Amino acid sequence: MSVPPTTASQPDAVLDALDGILSAARDNIVSWVGVMERVEAIREQRRQGIAYTQMQIDGTTPPIIDTVARNQERLGAAAAALRRAVAHALVEEGMSHADIARVFGVSRQRVGMLLRNEPEPPDAARD
Repeated sequence: MSVPPTTASQPDAVLDALDGILSAARDNIVSWVGVMERVEAIREQRRQGIAYTQMQIDGTTPPIIDTVARNQERLGAAAAALRRAVAHALVEEGMSHADIARVFGVSRQRVGMLLRNEPEPPDAARD
């Protein structure tokens, strides 16, 4: 099954979704650097014998746990967009729902959800 190459004037949802992954990854790198710096600051305070109750663990920046959750959400949303875009592209190239299900390691019903752009349940990546 041959598909003509896309041109610069044709939209490509998979490439757009990959750009979303790249953007999320870059944003997460910046966030992770901040988390690592805060973790090291906490470790240093503990080495100095400072009690957790006396530390300014998350006073001026988002709490570490919030940053971790946001990074997961950001990457999860980008991954969901990529799954949908790839599913649509594979259908457009003639692949059956059953074949896509095998490629993705999910059920045909999940493929149907992806193609209908229905929101994915939180455990979708494991399905």
